[in-house]
Amino acid sequence: MLKSWTQRICNILLAVCLIYLSASWLDSPSKANLDEIIFKKSLGNGNSIYGARDNRGGATVGFSYRYYISKEFNADERILTALKEITPFLTTKNPDVSAQIVDGTLHLSTRGRIYEFSSYALENVQGASAIKVIMTL
Repeated sequence: MLKSWTQRICNILLAVCLIYLSASWLDSPSKANLDEIIFKKSLGNGNSIYGARDNRGGATVGFSYRYYISKEFNADERILTALKEITPFLTTKNPDVSAQIVDGTLHLSTRGRIYEFSSYALENVQGASAIKVIMTL
């Protein structure tokens, strides 16, 4: 009788642990798999906008493209390493993004699906007094 109660308690604890681990795994965001730099635009103040391809989905999911503001680097490998530590301000389905600085204003333009956009990374960019984002469908 004692053995059956012990077995039941162990089974319940195992089930609770599996449910907890499954929920934690589903809730945790996966890290981007940045494998190629597709866009570079110097802001003229020691910082640049970089676009990187995210190959996280493998053969089953198409690429996404993430855009970051970071200090300038010369080698793509160094850029990819640095970008893994920061949050992108723009994530898109298509790699077609253009950036221009006109009269101290940074103009971003893109076409297609936008998964995420956050202006927080753009707020303290030196060399751009205002941010204008143009999204064309």
